[in-house]
Amino acid sequence: MPSAEDSPDVFHPELEVPIPRRGLTRGLFTLAQLMYLIFYVAALFHLHAVLEITDSFLPGSAGVALAALIMVTAGVGIPLRCYLLSAVAFDYRRLGEKFQQMFPFILALDQLWAVAPFLLIHKIGLGAAFAVCAALLYLPFSERTLIRMAYVKIP
Repeated sequence: MPSAEDSPDVFHPELEVPIPRRGLTRGLFTLAQLMYLIFYVAALFHLHAVLEITDSFLPGSAGVALAALIMVTAGVGIPLRCYLLSAVAFDYRRLGEKFQQMFPFILALDQLWAVAPFLLIHKIGLGAAFAVCAALLYLPFSERTLIRMAYVKIP
């Protein structure tokens, strides 16, 4: 017998969209978390290159301050993404509630990292950096929607 979440006639009570399969929404959310985790690790591994890039357009110690910001936000982001990945992997039923509580912090962190493509402007160009930045600015809202869809409370 199909469950309520597999039926095309069941709509999310708040989002007014059909409730998709949990595996799909959880999988997409997992991919977003892995992407951020890769960003953080890559930035930390290539911190020397970040310093070289920032020295070329930021005066004085501003480049060092940006590198420190990258280290701090990556240091906070790595355990956050590991928590979210493990919560989705184990299908933690209260993840929807916990994510809503953490969302303002996640939003701020993700918005900071959304400007990172501009550090690659010399390799990918201004247009591509702008396009990637725009997509990354939208991503936290997609993450929130995916969590709301995967962990819906059906009345």
